[in-house]
Amino acid sequence: MLLLLGITLSLPVVQTEIANKVTQRINDDFGTDIKIEKVAISVFGSVKLKGILISDHHKDTLFYVNRLQSNILSFKELKDSRLFFGEARMDGLNFKLKKYKGEEKTNLDLFVAAFDNGKPGSGKFRLKADALYLANSRFRLIDENLQTTKPLDFTNLNGELEDFFIKGPNVTANIKKLALKDHRGLIVENLAADFTYTKENIILKKMDLKTDESTLIGDVTLKYHPKDFTDFNNKVVFDVKMEKASVSSNELNFFYNEFGKNQRFYLNTHLTGTLNDFVLNDLRLLDRNQTEIIGKVNFRNLFNKKKEFYMNGNFDRVSSNYDNLKGILPRVLGKSLPPVLKKLGNVNLIGDVKLTRKTIDADIVMLSGLGKLESKLSMTNINNINNATYKGFVSLHNFDLGTLTGQKDIERATLDLDVDGKGFDKKHLNTSVKGQIHQFRYNGYTYQEITLDGTMKMPYFKGYFNSNDPNLKMDFDGLIDLSSKVKNYDFKAHIDYADLHLLNFRKKDSIAIFKGQLSFNAKGNTIDDIEGLLEVNNASYQNRKETYFFEDFHVESTFDADRVRTITVNSPDIIQGKVVGKFKVNQVSKIVENALGSLYANYSPNKLNPGQFLDFDFVINNKIIEVFDPNITLSENTVLKGKINADEGNFMMNFSSPNVVAYKNSFDNIRINVDNKNPLYNAFIELDSIKTKNYKVSDFSLINVTMNDTMFVRSEFKGGIKNQDFYNLNLYHTIDKDNKSVVGFKKSEVNFKNYLWYLNENDSNDNKVVFNKKLTDFSIEKIALTHNDQKMELSGMLLGKNHKDVRLSFDNIDLAKVTPSLTNLSFGGNLNGNVSVKQDNEAYQPASTLTVDSLKINNYDLGNLDLQVTGDNSFRKFNVNSTIKNDDVENFYLRGNVEIVNGQSLLSLDTGFSRFNIGAFGPLLGSIFSDVRGFASGQAAIVGTVNDPEIDGRLYLNEAGMKVPYLGVDFNMEPNAVVDVTEHQFLFRRIEITDTKYNTSGILNGSVRHNKLADWAVDLDIESDNMLVLDTKDSEDAAYYGVAFIDGKASIKGPTNALVVTVDAKSNKGTSIKIPVNDSQGQANNSFIHFVTEKEKENKGKGIPLAENKYKGLELDFSLDINQNAEIEIILDRNTGHSMKGKGEGTIDMEINTLGKFIMTGDYQVYEGEYNFKYGGLVDKKFQVKKFSTIRWYGEPLNAALNLEAVYKTEANPAVILDNASFNKKVPTEVVISISGNLSAPEPDFRIEFPTVSSVLKSEIDYKLSDKDTRQTQAIALLSGGGFLSPDNAANSVTGTLFEKASTVFNDILTGDDDKFKVGLNYVQSDRDPLLQTQSTVGVTMSTQINDRITINGKLGVPVGGTEQSAIVGNVELQMLMNKEGSLKARVFNRENDINYVGEGVGYTQGVGLSYQVDFNNLRELWRKIFSKKDGDDTVKNPVDQLPDSDLTPEFIKYIETKKNKKAAEPKKEPIKVPEIE
Repeated sequence: MLLLLGITLSLPVVQTEIANKVTQRINDDFGTDIKIEKVAISVFGSVKLKGILISDHHKDTLFYVNRLQSNILSFKELKDSRLFFGEARMDGLNFKLKKYKGEEKTNLDLFVAAFDNGKPGSGKFRLKADALYLANSRFRLIDENLQTTKPLDFTNLNGELEDFFIKGPNVTANIKKLALKDHRGLIVENLAADFTYTKENIILKKMDLKTDESTLIGDVTLKYHPKDFTDFNNKVVFDVKMEKASVSSNELNFFYNEFGKNQRFYLNTHLTGTLNDFVLNDLRLLDRNQTEIIGKVNFRNLFNKKKEFYMNGNFDRVSSNYDNLKGILPRVLGKSLPPVLKKLGNVNLIGDVKLTRKTIDADIVMLSGLGKLESKLSMTNINNINNATYKGFVSLHNFDLGTLTGQKDIERATLDLDVDGKGFDKKHLNTSVKGQIHQFRYNGYTYQEITLDGTMKMPYFKGYFNSNDPNLKMDFDGLIDLSSKVKNYDFKAHIDYADLHLLNFRKKDSIAIFKGQLSFNAKGNTIDDIEGLLEVNNASYQNRKETYFFEDFHVESTFDADRVRTITVNSPDIIQGKVVGKFKVNQVSKIVENALGSLYANYSPNKLNPGQFLDFDFVINNKIIEVFDPNITLSENTVLKGKINADEGNFMMNFSSPNVVAYKNSFDNIRINVDNKNPLYNAFIELDSIKTKNYKVSDFSLINVTMNDTMFVRSEFKGGIKNQDFYNLNLYHTIDKDNKSVVGFKKSEVNFKNYLWYLNENDSNDNKVVFNKKLTDFSIEKIALTHNDQKMELSGMLLGKNHKDVRLSFDNIDLAKVTPSLTNLSFGGNLNGNVSVKQDNEAYQPASTLTVDSLKINNYDLGNLDLQVTGDNSFRKFNVNSTIKNDDVENFYLRGNVEIVNGQSLLSLDTGFSRFNIGAFGPLLGSIFSDVRGFASGQAAIVGTVNDPEIDGRLYLNEAGMKVPYLGVDFNMEPNAVVDVTEHQFLFRRIEITDTKYNTSGILNGSVRHNKLADWAVDLDIESDNMLVLDTKDSEDAAYYGVAFIDGKASIKGPTNALVVTVDAKSNKGTSIKIPVNDSQGQANNSFIHFVTEKEKENKGKGIPLAENKYKGLELDFSLDINQNAEIEIILDRNTGHSMKGKGEGTIDMEINTLGKFIMTGDYQVYEGEYNFKYGGLVDKKFQVKKFSTIRWYGEPLNAALNLEAVYKTEANPAVILDNASFNKKVPTEVVISISGNLSAPEPDFRIEFPTVSSVLKSEIDYKLSDKDTRQTQAIALLSGGGFLSPDNAANSVTGTLFEKASTVFNDILTGDDDKFKVGLNYVQSDRDPLLQTQSTVGVTMSTQINDRITINGKLGVPVGGTEQSAIVGNVELQMLMNKEGSLKARVFNRENDINYVGEGVGYTQGVGLSYQVDFNNLRELWRKIFSKKDGDDTVKNPVDQLPDSDLTPEFIKYIETKKNKKAAEPKKEPIKVPEIE
C-alpha cells in the first residue's frame, strides 16, 4: 500500500494536482493569485516547476517563471509560506515591479503584505536560495504616477546570485555576475556587487560594473522614501563612492543625452545628492584630450530641462581648452561658454566659478595661451556674450588682448581695472572703466603707466586719460561721441611729449616729436560737414631736419545759411589763408581732372555731385610741408591761390615759391599759372633752376595750349654743371577714342655734352606713349633719339606690374656722348645691338645682342665687349655669353645659362678674368683710396636665383696697390695676392703689403663687403712689426702731419663713405709727428665752431636738443705707445718756427676725422727735448727741455696740460744785477722756464741760475732776483738782448739779438740736425755800461759723437774789442761710456773755475774721473743693485743725478709709469663715433 502510494505521489500529474491544491489554499488564506502550470517533485526533494504565475492585485503579472528547478530544503517551512531552496535555476523570469496610478504601494509590497495579515500563526513570507541562476529573464520597474512611467526595464537578464533572500519587502543577494540590457540601449556585460533592497535603500557594495565601453568600481547607495520614486530625479539621494571609473560618453548619453560623442573620462569622486542637485566631492577627472578637473563641483538641474542649469565649482585645478570643454557637454557648456574663450588656447585655472546659462561669477586666477588673468567678476546675459553685462575687477599680466578681441593693432597688456558695464563689440560696448594700465602694446609700441577713468560706449568716450609713458606724456579730458546722429567732439589734450616715430605713427621720420595743447570743439559726421574749431597752442614738432613751432594755430570750419563752407587757417608764423565753397573733399582731385579733361572731346568725365566750387588763397610762411614729409621743403612766402568750378569746368591756379626741395632735388623760383579757359595758353611754368644729384637744369620754361582736341606743350631749358646742354622739347597730349591718354614727341632737340640729338627727327606719327586712366597699361611706339648716324629706339608695352615686353636698340652709339658726367665714373666706346625684356608674372625672359667696341671705364681701355643672351624655343632657358677682348686676348668672360623654374630665374654661370685691369674701378672707392691699380686673374661660379645668387671664386692680383691720400701712404701688394670672391664680399687672405717709399711691410687680412655691388663696406686688419702708416706734409688746414712707423695692429672698417681706421701699436724709429698750434692771433677750425641761430637758441631754452650732424668720411682712431724712437713736435707758429719738440715715452690716443675732429688723450713724458723760441724773425732761442717733463692730453689737443721745465744756456755778466762795477766777466747763465697751463694758453714762470758761481755769490744774486717781476724782466732781457737790463745798456739788447741771429744762420749753414759732427760760430757781445765794461768774445762751438760710447763737447773763444785779445777761453769735455747700461762713465775735461768773489779773475781746472750712477728707492734696493747679480736686461733708465730741478717727485714719476702700463693692459674701448649726417 505504501509502495503504491509512493508511486502515485511520484506521478507529475498527481504532484501538479497537489500543488494546485496547496496554491489554492494559499490563495484562499492570503488572498493571493498564484498559479503553477506543472510540478515535478522527486523523493530526494528535487522540485521542477513550470509556468509559475503570480498575479498582482490588478490581475497583472507580478512574477512569472517559465521554468524553475530547485530542491526544497524544508517542506515544513513551505507550508508556512517560506520557500527555502538550495540551488535554484530560473529560466524565463519576468519580474514586473509596478506602482499603479494613484496608489502608494507597489504590487510587490501588497503581495508581501498579504502574508502578514496579523492572523495568529500565519507568519511572514520568505524566499531564499543558496544559489540562484537566472536565464532569459526580464525585470521592469513601472510607476504610473511618474511622467516617465518605466524608469527601469532590464532584458536579457542572465546571471548568478548567491544567498538570494527575500524577507518580506527586503531583498538581499550576492551578485556574482549579471548581464543585462537596459531599455535605453545600454548593455551591461557584467555586474558584481553585494545587493540590498529595502523600502528606504538600494545598496550596491563593492560594485564592479563592466559595459561595452565603460568600467565602474565603487559603492552605490540610493536613499529614498517610498513616495520619493514619484520624483526620482529630485528626491532619490545618491551616495556614490567611485573608486575607479572609465566612462564612455556614448553610454552616458543613454541616460543624459548632452555629452559629446566618443569621449572617455577617467575619474574618481564621491557623488552625493539627487540627480538634479548633486555634488562631486574630491573630483579628479581626466579625459583623452588631457582635460583635467580637480576640485569640488555642484551641478543642478542637469535632468530638468524646465529649470536653469547651474554649476558651482571650487576648483583646485582646471586644465583644458574651449574645444575640449565644449566637447564634454556640447549643448550645455557650448551655449554657456562664450565663443571668444576659444582664443585662450590651453587654460589652467584655479578658483571659484558659478555658471548658469545666462550668468557667470568668477573669482579665479587663470593661465592661458594668451597670458595671465585674475578676475573677480560677475557677468549676466552671457548667452548673448557681445551684449553681456559685467561688474568687478580684472587684472591682466602680459595678456594678448589683440588675439582675444580680433584687433590686429592691439597686442599684449598688463593692467588692473575696475569695470562696470556691458558689451564686448563696437555695437554693444558701454562701460565705465577705472584703473591703471601698466603696459599696453598698440600699433607695435608698448605703452606704460596709463591711468584711465571714464565711460566707454563705442564709439563714445568721456572721461580722463593720463599717460606717463616715456614716449607719450599727455592728459586727455573731454568727450568723443560718435554714437549720435551728428557726432560731437569736445575735449582738451595736453601733450607734454609724444614721440610719433617710436609710437609708430610716423614711420618715415626717424625723429617725430610733438608737444603742445589741443582744444577741439566741433560736430559733424564726415570731413565734408564737420563744423567747429581746432586750436593748437604752444605746440612744436621736431623731425630729423628741424624743430617747428606752432604758438597759435587755429583751424575753423563754418557754414552759412546756404551751406557755403569756409575753412580758415590762421597761424602767422606757419600758414594763413582760407577755402570758400561747396565741395566734397574726396572729389576735389576729380574736379580738377574734369576741368583739364574738358579740353578733349574724347574725355569721359568723372561723376561728381552738382554745384561744387571752391576758391582758395594761402600764404605759407614756414617749411610746414616738412612736418608731413621731411623730404619736401617749401620756403617762406610760398603762395597758392585759385578757383575751381565743377559745373562750368573752370580751373585757375597760381603757385609761386622762392624754393622747393623735394627728395634732395632743389627747385628755385617756381612760377606756375594754370587757366584751362585761357585761349592763349592753359599752363605756363617757369623755374630758375633744378638741381639734382647728378644733373643741373636752369632757365626752365614750359607753356602749353590746346587746339583741335590736342594739348601742345613746348619746353626749353639748359642743363649740365656749366649749362652747356640745352633742350628744346615739343610734346603733345590727347585722348583717343578708347579714352586713353596719348603723349607723344614732335621733333625736338637735345644738346647733351655739346652733341645735338633729335627726338623724332623725321616728325613721324609714332614716337608716343599710350596709357590708360589708371596708369597701369602702357604702349610705347618707337621713341627714337638720333644724332648723325647714331640712333637709340625704345618700343614695347607694359600691362600692370607682372607683364612686360620692352625692346631697346642701339645703333652706333658713342657711350661718351650719352652717359652722364659722373664724379667717379665715366664710360667710352661704340655701342651696337639691342636689349629686350619679357615678363610673365614671375618669369623673366631677357635677351640681348650687344657689342661695345673699345670699351673704356674711367679712361682705362678695357677692350671690346660682346654680350649675347639667347633663349630656346620654350623661352624657359637662356644662354649667356659675354667677353671682353683686348688685342685678341680674352681678359674677361661670362658664360652659362639662366633657366626659369617655378617662376624663379636660376643662374648657372661661370666667369673668368685674365690680367683684367682693376684700376678702372678704383674711383668707385671715392676719396678714401686713390691710385687703385693692378691686374686680376682667376675664375668664379655664379649659381642660385637672380635675387639671391651664390658666387664662389678666387682671384689672383698682380702689380696691385693703392694709396690712402689722407695718410699719405702708397702700398703695393705682393705678387699673386689671393682674393676669394663670394656673393657678398671679397676676402683678402693674408696678403703682404709694402709701402712704396720706405719699403716697410705688413700683413693684410679681411674682407670688402657689398650688397649687390652697392653699399660697399670694408673690414680689413693689418699687422706688422714695422710699417709706415703716416707720411703727410704740412698744409694750411693740417691738424697734424709727419711720418709714423708702427709695430702693432691696424684695422680699416665700415662703409666706404664712413671708414674708421684703428691703430693699436707702438712707435718705431723714424717716427716724427708734428702738431701745429694756432698762432697768437687765434685762428679756429670751422669744424669745431657752430654759430647758434636764433631758432636754435630758442629751442635750447625750451630744452629741445640741437640736431647733430651725421658724419661721412674717414675717421682715425690711434692708440699709440710712444717710445724714444718717436719725436713729437708741437709747432706754436708755422711762420716763425716757434715750436717744442722732444723724445720720450707715453701712451697717446688720437681720434681724427675728415670733418676736422681731432681728440687726443694720454700722457707723454719727455726724456730729451728742445723748446725753439722764435719771434719776429730776430729772436731765436733754443731751450733744452728737462728730463721727465710731462704733457697730458684730455681731449682737445690745444688743451693739453703742461708741466715742463726748459733751460736756455747763455753767458751774461751779473754785475748789473749786483750793482758792482768791479765784476767785469760774463759767466755761464741759465734761464729756466717752468711752463704750466695748456698749450693754447701756457703760463710761464722764469728763474735765472748761474751754475758756475760760488754759493755765496749765487745767494746774493738770488736775493736780487727774489721779486718775480724783476726776475721775469731780466729773463726776458737775457732772451731778447743777451744780457741783463739796466737803464744804460738797453741798446745792447737789439745788437745782441742781431749778433745771435747771425750766429744761428751761420750754424744752420755749417751743420744739419742729423749730422754727427756739429760746429758753430758763437759771438758774445761785450757790455758797454759806463760803469761796467766787458770784452766781446768770438768763439767756436763743437759737438761730435764718434760712436755710441764716445762724445766730445766744447766751446773755445777769443776776447775781441778789449785790451787783451790773446787769451783763449772755453770748456772742453770728452765722455766715454764704460758699460752697456751707460751707468759707468769716464770723463776728461777742461773748464773755467767758479767765480767766488766780485772782481776775481778767470781760472781753469783740468781733470779726469769715473762716475757710476744708479737709482733706488731705499738702501735695500741700493745694496741689491750694487752687490747682487742682475740680469742683462735690467738697465737703469732714470739716473738719480739727472733728476730735474723741478719739484717732480719720484712718486709722481712712478705714477706716470704706472698709468702708462695700466692703460696698455686695459682692453680697448670702442671709439665714440662722430654722428653721421646726410
